[in-house]
Amino acid sequence: MSHPIQWCRQAFPPASKWHPEDIPDLSGQIVLVTGGNSGIGFEMIKSLLRKNAKVYLAARSQQKGEEAIRALKEDTGKTAEFLQLDLNDLVAVQRSSQDFAQRESHIDILFINAGIMYPPLDQITAQKYDATFGVNVIGHHLFLRLLYPLLTSPSPLSQSQTSPSRIIWTSSSANLLVNGRLDFSTFTEGPDRRKAGTFDLYGQSKLAQIQLSAYVAKRAAEAGENVVSIAVDPGHIRSDIFRGKKPWYIILYEKFVMYPVSYGVLTPLYAGTAPEALEYNGKYIRPWARPGQPHPSAYDREQQEKLWVWLEEQVKEYL
Repeated sequence: MSHPIQWCRQAFPPASKWHPEDIPDLSGQIVLVTGGNSGIGFEMIKSLLRKNAKVYLAARSQQKGEEAIRALKEDTGKTAEFLQLDLNDLVAVQRSSQDFAQRESHIDILFINAGIMYPPLDQITAQKYDATFGVNVIGHHLFLRLLYPLLTSPSPLSQSQTSPSRIIWTSSSANLLVNGRLDFSTFTEGPDRRKAGTFDLYGQSKLAQIQLSAYVAKRAAEAGENVVSIAVDPGHIRSDIFRGKKPWYIILYEKFVMYPVSYGVLTPLYAGTAPEALEYNGKYIRPWARPGQPHPSAYDREQQEKLWVWLEEQVKEYL
C-alpha cells in the first residue's frame, strides 16, 4: 500500500474500543504535558486530573497557562501545576527543566505533545533553527535529555513502584507524506530550508519524533532502564496547531475531514496510561488506540542514530 493511501485510510478510523474513562486511578503519579494550555494537551490534562494524577501543564505563555489551569479547576475541581516552557529557545528549555527538577524528583508520564504546524517560513527559533523542527524536535530533545534522570529515578509516591515510566510522543500521519529521509540542511536557515517549504518540514519533524521514540526505547532497554517510549498519531484533529494564515484547502480539510479535540486524546492517553499499551514500547499507535505502521524509515536504526548524533551536537552546550 502506498504511503499516501495509508495516510488517507488513517483519516477515517473505526470507532474506538478504549475511552478516557478506562484510565486507571493515577493517584501519586507525576505527569508532565508539554503544550498543555490548549488543544489535545488541555483535554488530556482534564482526563488525567479526573483520575487523580498530579499534572504539570507546560506552556510558553504564563497568562494562557494560568487561564487554562483556572478552566481545568472549574471543570474537574482539581488544580494542575504550571511550568513555563518555551521550546523556541534552548536557553529557556534548560531553565524550565531546572525549575521542574527542583520541584519533583520523578516523572511517571511525560507527554511530548507541544508542536507547531505551518508557521510563516520567516519564523525561526532563538538559535536560528527552522521553527517547526526547532520546536517539535530540537527543543523537545533537549527537554527530554535534561529530565531523563527523573524518568529513571524511583517513584516515592506511586502505588505501582515497578511500573515503567512512559514517554509519549505526539507525532502525526504526516510522517507518511515525506520521502523517508531527513534532510538536515533544511533545519537551519538557508535556501534548502526555503525550498523544502513548511509542509515538508512538518512531515520531517513528525518522522523524526517516531525515530527518536523508537531509539529511546532501544537505548533504555539496552541500559536496563525501566522506561517505555511510544509514538502516537492522535488523528486528524481540529486544534490550534496551525500557525499563520490558513490556505483554503486547510480550511476545507478542517471542516470536512478533521475530528473534534475530544477524539485526539484517545490514542495518546491510551499509550500513556493503559496497562496493555506497554506492549507497544518502541512502536507506533494510530487512531483510535490501534497498532499502526509509520513510514518504514522510522525504524531504520542507522537513520535513528544519525538523527540522535545530530541533535546531541545541537544541544551539547545546554546539557
